[in-house]
Amino acid sequence: MKIAAAMFKHETNSFSPVPTRWEDFGPGGPIFGEAAYRAFRHSGYSLSGLLDVAEAMGAEVTVPIAARCLPSGPVQRDVFERLCDILCAAARECDAMMLDLHGAMVAEGAEDGEGELLSRIRQIRPGLPIGASLDSHANLSDLFIANCTVMPGYRTFPHTDMPETGRKAGQLLRDVLEGRLNPVTVAARVPMLPDMVKCLTDREPMSRLIAAADAAERDGLPSVTVFTGFPLADTQDTCMTVLATAHGDAARARAAAQTVADQAWSLREEFLPAPFESLQAAMDRAAAMTEGPVILADFSDNCHSGGTMDSMAVIAAALDRGMADILAGPICDPEAVARMIEAGIGATITLDIGAKMPIPALKQPLVPLRLTGTVRTLAMGRFTVEGPIFTGMPVDLGRCAVLETGRLTLLVSEGRVEALDPLQYRIFGLEPTRFRTIILKAKTNHRPAFLPLAKGHVDCQGPGVATLDLHSLDFRRVRRPIFPLDRSNA
Repeated sequence: MKIAAAMFKHETNSFSPVPTRWEDFGPGGPIFGEAAYRAFRHSGYSLSGLLDVAEAMGAEVTVPIAARCLPSGPVQRDVFERLCDILCAAARECDAMMLDLHGAMVAEGAEDGEGELLSRIRQIRPGLPIGASLDSHANLSDLFIANCTVMPGYRTFPHTDMPETGRKAGQLLRDVLEGRLNPVTVAARVPMLPDMVKCLTDREPMSRLIAAADAAERDGLPSVTVFTGFPLADTQDTCMTVLATAHGDAARARAAAQTVADQAWSLREEFLPAPFESLQAAMDRAAAMTEGPVILADFSDNCHSGGTMDSMAVIAAALDRGMADILAGPICDPEAVARMIEAGIGATITLDIGAKMPIPALKQPLVPLRLTGTVRTLAMGRFTVEGPIFTGMPVDLGRCAVLETGRLTLLVSEGRVEALDPLQYRIFGLEPTRFRTIILKAKTNHRPAFLPLAKGHVDCQGPGVATLDLHSLDFRRVRRPIFPLDRSNA
C-alpha cells in the first residue's frame, strides 16, 4: 500500500495585515520528500504520529510536502494554488492520504481553504481514503466533512497532544482500510465564539466538554472532538463545532454530537472573557506581586493568533508604572534591527521601536516607543523548540539585536515567534529567571514552558489583531446571530 503523509497548516486571522507568502511556510518555504520526513518524523507535530501508524502498517510512505506557517492574514492566492497542486499530484500516486492540517485556513479566493483542498483531491481521486489530524481551533465546513474520511482534533489546549492526535487519525484510517470501521461523521454546530483563554482544557468550563467527549468515546464511538473554532477567522463556518464519528450509524453519531453541543450552549455564559482591565490596572497588579519573575502576557499581539508583534503598549505601560529589571520581546521591527546593526555592539542609540506595520482593522493606530540604550548583542535568532509544546519546530527570527536601556532589556527581531521556549532569550545570553518582569507576546501557548519559571502571571489587554475583545473587530462574514456578538439568540 502507498500512503502519502503531508502537512499543510495555517491558522488564518482575517484581520491581520501580516502577509502569508510561500517563504513563510517554514524557514525559507516548505520542505519536500526526505527532508520533510527527517524534519518531522520525531517531532511534536501530528505528522509524526501519522507516520508512526503508516510505517507500522508496512506501507510505502512518502512525504510530498511539509508546509507550516505562523498565523497571519489570508494565504496568497498563488501560494494556495501551488500547494494544492502539489497535494493533488501526490493524491494521484497513492492509495490513501494522511494529512496534518489545521482547519481554520482562509486563502484569497477560497474562504474555506482546507475544504477546497479536500474537494479538489476527491475530484481527482473519488473515494480516496483521507485521514486528517486537526487543530481544536478548526472551523469545519460541510465541504470539509464530506470530503474527509476521518478527522479527529486535539484534546488539549495548549496543544501538547499533537503526535497523539496524529496517531489517532492514522489508526482510524487504518481501521477503515482494513475493514473494521465504516465511518459516518456528523457535526453539531454551536452558534458561539468562545473566549480562547476560557478554552484551556485543564480548567472549567472546557474541561467539562472534554470529559463529555471522552465519555462518548468510552461508550464506543471511534471519535468525538470539540472544536472550539478560531474566532479571528471571519468566515461563514466560524463557530464551535462538535464532531462525532460512528461505525455506520448516523443517528448515534448525531445524538452524541448534539448532546455535547447542547451542553456547550448551556455553558455559554461561562465562555465569556473575563472583564477586560486597563493596562494601568494590570501594571498595578503586577507591581504588587512581591516575588519574581512576573510574566506580563501581551495577548492581543501574539503571533500565534496572527499578531504583528510590534505593539509597544504593554512595555510602555510597564515603564510608565516605574517598573525596572524588565526583559521583553521579541519585537518584530526589521528597521530598528538594521539601525542597531549599523550602530554596532556597544553603541548608544536613540530610536523609535515598534508600530511599523499599518493595521487597518484597528480603530487606533499603534504608537512607537522612543528608547535610548546600548546595543548589547547582535546575532541570528535561530533555534529549535525543545519545550513540551511544538517540540522540534525550527525558529528563524532572522537578524536580532538586544537593546539595554537601564530598566529594560529588549529583544528586537526581523521575524516573529510565539513565546514557546525560553530559548528565545537564552540563545542571546539572556536568562529570563534573573529578571523581575518578563513581557511576552503570548496568549496561552507560553504556559507549559514559561509558567514553571514564574512566580506571578498577569494577562494584559493591549492593542492588536489577536485581541480577545471580539466586539472591537468588524466581522462581516460570520453567520449571525452568534454569541456573544449577539445576545438575543438564546
